[in-house]
Amino acid sequence: MTQANDVVAPQHTAAANLDLMPFVNALIRAKWLLLAGLILGAAYGTYHSFTTPYSYVAGAKVSIVDIEDPGGVSPDDRRASEVLTLVEHGFVMGTTRDNYSEVMMARLRSRTFTLHFLNKHNIYRHFYPAKWSEETQSWKDGFAPDVGESFTRFRDEIRMITVDEETDIITVAMRWPEPVLPRDWANLYVQTFNEYMRDRTKEEVVRKQAFLELTLRESDVVEIQKSIYRLIEAQTAIMMLANAREEYVLEIIDPAARPYRSVNMSRKKKVVVGGIVGLMLSTFAVLGITLLLQLWSSFQTARSLHLQNNTTNTDIS
Repeated sequence: MTQANDVVAPQHTAAANLDLMPFVNALIRAKWLLLAGLILGAAYGTYHSFTTPYSYVAGAKVSIVDIEDPGGVSPDDRRASEVLTLVEHGFVMGTTRDNYSEVMMARLRSRTFTLHFLNKHNIYRHFYPAKWSEETQSWKDGFAPDVGESFTRFRDEIRMITVDEETDIITVAMRWPEPVLPRDWANLYVQTFNEYMRDRTKEEVVRKQAFLELTLRESDVVEIQKSIYRLIEAQTAIMMLANAREEYVLEIIDPAARPYRSVNMSRKKKVVVGGIVGLMLSTFAVLGITLLLQLWSSFQTARSLHLQNNTTNTDIS
């Protein structure tokens, strides 16, 4: 019993020494300061809510069309496969890659395509509205937009491309202070990328067909001529596929729609949050100052006792 009392007594003494009344009294005395903090925080929240424009985000959900078999023109699936050569495999199947999806994502985010999109649809006029004339559809006073700055702003502040790791669904989203443009830009971005990749494929097919036709005229070997004819047929099928498929690389699952709510916090919430933050900061300031004053008072008391003890010991000696 004696040991138990010895253990409990120090805990009871420590709890008794913890006096919260000085902090409560300090808060009561500083009630006008706390009220001022609340008002200043609410005022800042009001100022921030009116000076920060609303932002609207619209996104289109798409998936990459995986072309493992380029339009059904794999050499293994065509006629006379017993005479296939390594050249045929490399010539046709070289259009596909094991990391096809990663390559398409890199091109979707690439600087080359982004600048192509900005130039084709003249997105610059929305970045410099004061320098653009809607009447003449031209820049005022020979103004030339900063391409580098526009690209950086579009990449960092406007365009957002995310991938769902579970479903591989891609979201191409745009952010802007008004709701119509982000919807139009998101849909245009997907459409323009399909057209961009289709044109690249057509150019590549035309270049390959021209090379094959030249090689066919120069070759006298029957087996090589048969192989070249199969390659020309394969390239023709790829060209037909590119022309026939509207969603050539990106398949649209859900097009972007007009957002009716901004992604920003509402003005009322900003005012309330600002007031709460101002009240909390002022409260912490009062409590912190009170704690420092108590520590300083304890230090001064301990110092006085120490000096008094030293004086008493000197007198006794």
